[in-house]
Amino acid sequence: MNRQNIVEILYTDECPFWKEALKLIESVVRESRMEISIKNTKVSSVTEAKRLKFPGSPTVRINGVDIDPAVKETEGYVGCRIYRYKGRMYEYPPREMIKSALGSMVKEKRG
Repeated sequence: MNRQNIVEILYTDECPFWKEALKLIESVVRESRMEISIKNTKVSSVTEAKRLKFPGSPTVRINGVDIDPAVKETEGYVGCRIYRYKGRMYEYPPREMIKSALGSMVKEKRG
């Protein structure tokens, strides 16, 4: 079974960090040489945030799963979000977090 791998970045205009996250994701995907589509999803309302269980901007999901295993689905939040990785806080996911999540995705796909 060959499924399409998708990295989705969900964002709001109110939070500017999604643009940096997108640049970083594009770079990591390019370096990985894996066949991955990148999808941008703008969250424009609280109603949309609730429907998407959006925990804040930017949210990065690989094949529908948030790359931060510690994140809890929410009822919808339209503000900025903070990522915690190896004891530090970030305004968007750091390179190593994205690379690790992509590596797990590949293992799951092969498994």
